[in-house]
Amino acid sequence: MNKEYRMRKFFGNIVEWVAATLLVALAVVVFLQVFNRFVLKTPLAWSEELAMLLFQWVSFLGAAIGVKQMRHFGIELLVKKMSEKVRHKIELFIPFFMGMVAFIMITEGLKLIHFNRYRFYSTMNLSYVWPYLAIPVSGCLMIFYLVWHEVRRWTEKREGRANP
Repeated sequence: MNKEYRMRKFFGNIVEWVAATLLVALAVVVFLQVFNRFVLKTPLAWSEELAMLLFQWVSFLGAAIGVKQMRHFGIELLVKKMSEKVRHKIELFIPFFMGMVAFIMITEGLKLIHFNRYRFYSTMNLSYVWPYLAIPVSGCLMIFYLVWHEVRRWTEKREGRANP
């Protein structure tokens, strides 16, 4: 195995494991809230805010994982019915568009972090920086995956292994 492959697999697996762990934590928090509210009749004050925080991270990390697997913006049914020439142009445009979206996520996410840095959750004594941090982190991951895909595509094309 070459170094690039090992790095990508390690990095990709970390993101997926973090997202999976956060998803399990989200399910546990929601289950505890429902159980405490309806069975024990004592709702947890912090569970709704924690569930929203976990949901934000799972959503944005899931979007980055989707980019890693190139599962976003494909609209395969529509693209498959187009001519080869049009399909090729769309395949060139999509990574550029996704990169623009990721760049906007990074810049606007950093603005949101700056704007909310002194706000705290009322029940958890946790800064609002944490939920908003998911936005630029996801944008950076998306750009990383997009660059990796493009480098791989160019390398395969240069070596004559690209699919027509």
